[in-house]
Amino acid sequence: MPLSLPIEPAPAKEEDTVQDHDNSASVTVASPWMQLNGQIVHLRKCYKRLFFMDLRIDSHTKHTILFRSDDYRDDIPILTDLELTKLWKRSKRGDVIELSCFRTTEEERTKREHQVYQAVDFQVLKAWPGFDPFPSEPAMGIKDTPAHSVNAPKQTEPSTIDYLSNTDDSDSWRDYCKFWINSHKCLKEDCRLKHPTGDEYTRVQEMWVNERTHVRKERARIQDDPHATSSKVPHSQRAFIFCRWIVEKYGREYLNSGSGVLDIAGGKGEISLFLTHMFGIRSTVVEPNVRRDKPYQRKNLMAVIRKQMDIEAGGDGHFYRQYTSSETELAESLPQDSKTNTSVDLDLDLNLDEEAKKKERRRIRKQQLSQFVVPRLSTLMNDQFEKHYPGVLESASILIGMHPDQATEPTVDMALKHGKPFAVVPCCVFAHENPERRLGGGGEVNTTFDFIQYLMEKGSSVSMQKGFLPFDGMNIVVYRPLEQPQ
Repeated sequence: MPLSLPIEPAPAKEEDTVQDHDNSASVTVASPWMQLNGQIVHLRKCYKRLFFMDLRIDSHTKHTILFRSDDYRDDIPILTDLELTKLWKRSKRGDVIELSCFRTTEEERTKREHQVYQAVDFQVLKAWPGFDPFPSEPAMGIKDTPAHSVNAPKQTEPSTIDYLSNTDDSDSWRDYCKFWINSHKCLKEDCRLKHPTGDEYTRVQEMWVNERTHVRKERARIQDDPHATSSKVPHSQRAFIFCRWIVEKYGREYLNSGSGVLDIAGGKGEISLFLTHMFGIRSTVVEPNVRRDKPYQRKNLMAVIRKQMDIEAGGDGHFYRQYTSSETELAESLPQDSKTNTSVDLDLDLNLDEEAKKKERRRIRKQQLSQFVVPRLSTLMNDQFEKHYPGVLESASILIGMHPDQATEPTVDMALKHGKPFAVVPCCVFAHENPERRLGGGGEVNTTFDFIQYLMEKGSSVSMQKGFLPFDGMNIVVYRPLEQPQ
């Protein structure tokens, strides 16, 4: 049950100092209106510069507390975006907190029927215990206006309610407890929603998962993306899709020129392993984190490559079968410098007895695993790389990166500096770590789309393009194509 603590009005002070305990600077607060103690029962981030929490003061009273960095009134302290982010990360549903509240804007007060305040910091008095999540209460919401009227037409997304309406069960989807459907557990002692069991639970959970997956993919779809949601492959296949696109765009002969491909921030090396052992293209991983070599990961990647080879040859991807003739033909058609034969039975002496065959299979698998590697450089893509590995950079055919995080911009910069083609698929922006970034019109770079535009503007003097890859998630590739001979 939520904890109940009373409001404690604080005596007026000329000045209070509120300290952010995550090493942020002190914030000078002028005349706090009141001191509140309560439990966080709802939490939501509206956008980068605003989040709110519903604070339960007692069994009958709840208030909304706003935290924002876009309020520049003279009589209140100003939060920076970084300070707001730290406060959001500290906010946890179920925690009992204490905070100093201030009067919010007139607009916020008039559009709500309950009390709403504003704050710049809080202290946790008692954290929510245990590993079970706090059962969040519904948001208190705002008054009905023409824009929010319940009678106004709404653009609705496909919902599980539509699935249920086509069944014999006429119950509304909202009659089911989403906590129960998600985890087969409900922490609310007085929950009045349905908690199905047996076949009904399986049916409802499947509908819930399908609906949420569909809505998530539709929301994530980019406006200009030509690929239908149903045609996209999952994340597990994005490395292969990216590699295939690179080979089709630049050609195997060019990619193998010089020292080959530089795979920036390549992680465990999945991109490079695909390029090397499936397409026969030399590739080097540039990754600062020294990763422990795990044979089972290489074994799994070998299985993925073998499966994809079977699919490319017209099979169904059942790579656990014996090596088929179609797979043999595909293996023979691959470039000769592709180092790894992904089949065990292809090299097996069929004249051996069963026990000897088992030992020989183990020996061949071990040999294959020892060959299933790519060169690695444990360093950052920065000026030091240019200094310590000048030959590698100058002889590289192309610089690539699949969601390379902080290395995205350095990869583009290094490629442009040395006149190299590149292909990167940006994802995370890290706006707080790079506040100096600005678009051509002076706007900040806060979203992935801003970041992509920012990268495109770097190539004002060269030809840069962008395209879409057919996999789920952020799938825009920014690249510099090969220069066509005059």
